[in-house]
Amino acid sequence: MPLNIENLAGLARDAAQAHGERIVLETAAGERLSFRALAERTAGIAAGLAESGIGAGDVIALALDGGSPLLLHILAAADLGAAALPINPTLTDVELGHILGLVDPDLLVVSADFARAHAGLLHDKPVRLLDHPVGIPANSLGARPMSELRVRFGLTSGSTGVPKAVAKTQRQWLLDGLAMAAALDLRPWDRVLSSQPLYYGDPFMLLLACLSAGATCVYLERFRSQDFFEQVRAHRITKFVTIGSMPAMLVNTPPSPADRAHGAEAAWSVGVPRGRHAELERRFGIAWRELYGLSETGLVLAQGIRSEREVGAGWLGEPPPGVRLRLVDPAGEVVTGDGEGLLEVRGPSVVREYHNRPEATAETIRDGWFNTGDVLERRGDRYRYLRRRKDIVRRSGENLSCQEIEAALRDSDQVIDAAVLPRPDEIRGEEVWAFVQPVHAPVDTAAAHALAERIAEQAALRLGPRKLPRFLTFVDAFERTPSERIIKRHLVEQAERWPTVDRGERRSHRG
Repeated sequence: MPLNIENLAGLARDAAQAHGERIVLETAAGERLSFRALAERTAGIAAGLAESGIGAGDVIALALDGGSPLLLHILAAADLGAAALPINPTLTDVELGHILGLVDPDLLVVSADFARAHAGLLHDKPVRLLDHPVGIPANSLGARPMSELRVRFGLTSGSTGVPKAVAKTQRQWLLDGLAMAAALDLRPWDRVLSSQPLYYGDPFMLLLACLSAGATCVYLERFRSQDFFEQVRAHRITKFVTIGSMPAMLVNTPPSPADRAHGAEAAWSVGVPRGRHAELERRFGIAWRELYGLSETGLVLAQGIRSEREVGAGWLGEPPPGVRLRLVDPAGEVVTGDGEGLLEVRGPSVVREYHNRPEATAETIRDGWFNTGDVLERRGDRYRYLRRRKDIVRRSGENLSCQEIEAALRDSDQVIDAAVLPRPDEIRGEEVWAFVQPVHAPVDTAAAHALAERIAEQAALRLGPRKLPRFLTFVDAFERTPSERIIKRHLVEQAERWPTVDRGERRSHRG
């Protein structure tokens, strides 16, 4: 039967009618929801929200600890024509205050622990503790033509600055789900793994993909490289998606019998590390394919399961139907033919604005084209990622890409992950400062210096001398966004906690 592609809760109801008692959602807590149970619980939650006065155009914020209630509340809000704002339940008061300043919700649905932790900030807010009534028939609220109403706010990653809020319509989220289902070639027998927190956007998009394809989503909510493939085997996963530093972290874990003792047939990643792509495939026995997309655009480029691939080349695949791409040079002129430039995207899933941020909207979205801030290369009809435009170190008048240096550092067998920042320098303007999470932490100053030199020697296989980091700070672990990006904006202020090696002066110090 054809599925509803205008109304999210309508999609859930249609999928329930098509697939009944088959399982659509499993969580690490042991929850197992069938297509029918998901639709029924969504309807029950929608009725409870309606009793709280929520209706079309309202916004509910969701600070829940995980599991199915968060996803079901998003669908339930959509069925009322409301928008949901999932937020990290571990936020500080300062972070929560910033978000509530961006989006003033009409209702907050929170856990009891969250309400206690933020009692002062929430005392004058409309707050409802988590409660999901059940037992109301799935079709009691009916379908509505709500495709153009906002349905889910998302927050940009905030890896280098404070997050911005974006909102997508029901139709845009449905198109994102269909694009993901097509990219992963989902079939009813597929079991797709996500190991991101459920308040992030990708797990919701995967749920929509599985609802549209009749497949099963399995949510771990937390990525742990040391037992990831044991989870793949235990949950009988056929396909999975990783992002950020996850592939590099996986390939840096000690070898295990579980590396190939699984039934997965394919993996996708936003950012497969090129220097270790072949190693990933050899070690884990599956093909890793590329994805590229943003909160503001949805899926932009993806390698399908039958795509021709050049392992380690970084080519990103094809755009979904209706998505248009162009490259723009530093003068603002559109690049024709082969070349590189800032990627701009136009299509049905591109957001129209940042919520309550007109200056950011004007800077980023012009005539329907969204400027990603990413520099890509085009050869023929193929694209590959090069770097972030603003993520640079300006050393002796030359712009050095932080991400290029980070990629070279991650190729070291001594490095789990790395982040590069500029460090002020009186002579060169800025120096390259690398924050490195080593496989084995150095035990003293001499060991830290020796480790820094070994890492630099390995990075020199890919980088010229001017790009090698002068300063290396060895961190215990990185603070990360839900998308597993390193939160760079806090590193400098925390640097004194960790040992730092100054390779230029051949001495080590603190801070």
